[in-house]
Amino acid sequence: MQGGLPLNFSRISPYVVVLLCDIAVCGAGLLDGQELLKGRVVRGDVPVTNEFVVLHSVSSMKAGQVDSVYLDKNGFFEFLLPDFDSMQTVDEVYFASVAYQGVLYFGNAITEKEQLVDLYSIPVFESKSVSSKGMSLPLKVRNVLLEMEGNTWRVRDVIAIENPGEETLVPTGDGVVWSYPLPSGFRQAELVRGELPPEDVVFTDEQILVKAPIPPGERMLVILYQLPDLSANFPAPGPTEIFEIFVKEPSPALQVSDLAPLDVVSLEPGSTYRRYSGSNLVDVNISVREVTEGKPYPLGRISLGIAILLGSVVLLSGMGYMDPYRSVEVATGTERSSLLLKLAQLDQLLESGSVLQDDSKLKRERVELLTQLKDQG
Repeated sequence: MQGGLPLNFSRISPYVVVLLCDIAVCGAGLLDGQELLKGRVVRGDVPVTNEFVVLHSVSSMKAGQVDSVYLDKNGFFEFLLPDFDSMQTVDEVYFASVAYQGVLYFGNAITEKEQLVDLYSIPVFESKSVSSKGMSLPLKVRNVLLEMEGNTWRVRDVIAIENPGEETLVPTGDGVVWSYPLPSGFRQAELVRGELPPEDVVFTDEQILVKAPIPPGERMLVILYQLPDLSANFPAPGPTEIFEIFVKEPSPALQVSDLAPLDVVSLEPGSTYRRYSGSNLVDVNISVREVTEGKPYPLGRISLGIAILLGSVVLLSGMGYMDPYRSVEVATGTERSSLLLKLAQLDQLLESGSVLQDDSKLKRERVELLTQLKDQG
């Protein structure tokens, strides 16, 4: 899972591409439109051998395994990519995976021929069992988007957890790897997006439980749930690098503990959100309370013109818009936060059914954002 997203093929029909020649032979003289993917599987600086590597092809229309090969004695493998030059859609990708010590690891998505110049690498890690009750992990980012929906509040909770170690954390027996409390009284919780297998992410009456292995690095989860009212506490045990709450207007005046009111931003056309932010938090319990009429509004009203201007600046800076054709380097925490937030925004637009134009462009942009997250590792 390092460097890639666990993919759920249950909703799309798999297909198989039959290779017409052995890779070693094809590598010597490729036909028009064919390309060769050369890669290696390593654990640190040590090559991994005697394992199967699987090549996958995925698009918005179909997905499945293309081929599989054994690693050689130096950890190298090769795959022929058939009809690579004929790929017309930006959301069609190739990637490879390998199972090591019972954990499935993915390489980065291949979308352009230029990526084949460099050696394709799939890093794997030693596995470490944790207590059956799981262990505490820091959060790199947590973005909470709040929107009034009838008599309840709709919450989109974007959480990026970090395994700061050098080993993949695996559960003991039927235990969990990580757990995290959600606001009291939440209901109808579901995982709508994530970088962990959805069948291994479950909810109790109080918290989210992750039973999937967690490799080193960051893993993102997008959770959707309802709150009966906005008088809620958001517990945040352990360290949290960035915590931000976005409240869609119109909404009542609010008082938010531990976070500073910043500005009003436009996260989607025709909508504005009040933004509260905090960084480097440790063991906090963030309360959100309505302010009684007559008390001063803690943020201060910003005119719509200023809100739109601020929103435009945010869009141009990458928070509200990520150019799907811009290459992504190793991301900082702020850049990854922007990607996670933009992904949540796109999901919100697609699920609302309010998109007037053909939503195929938005869907392609969402796939590209997922690809960018994979490229960040």
